[in-house]
Amino acid sequence: MTDDLLPRRVTSVLVEESRDSVTVTWGLGEPVVAPNVEYFGYGVYYYGPDGNGGKRFGVRFHDEITAHVFDNASATQANYHQSAVTVTDESIIVHYRDAGLGLVEVGTILAFSLVNGQDQQVEIPVTLMR
Repeated sequence: MTDDLLPRRVTSVLVEESRDSVTVTWGLGEPVVAPNVEYFGYGVYYYGPDGNGGKRFGVRFHDEITAHVFDNASATQANYHQSAVTVTDESIIVHYRDAGLGLVEVGTILAFSLVNGQDQQVEIPVTLMR
């Protein structure tokens, strides 16, 4: 795992879609108390109003920092290098270049956090800006 980063509680999530990218900002709070942290991550998932389609945007902190977008409809994944991720004391910002939400209308949209594959927070509300 990265030496200077520890999992933190999510306080807010903002998803911003522009013409050719999606930016996700996870607001961070207090550290998560978890023994033997090997890896941790944050994600956002959404579906259309009918429960279909959608994607999962995520970021993972392990030996290196990586980000990804998984498309539910096509079952494909795009991976992003650490350069797409900005970490500050208050937030984690991931800029997913050449990505879009892929849905005209979004129904469910929620976020989550995990440590060592175990959910820490689920169904975190998300603000979506288009």
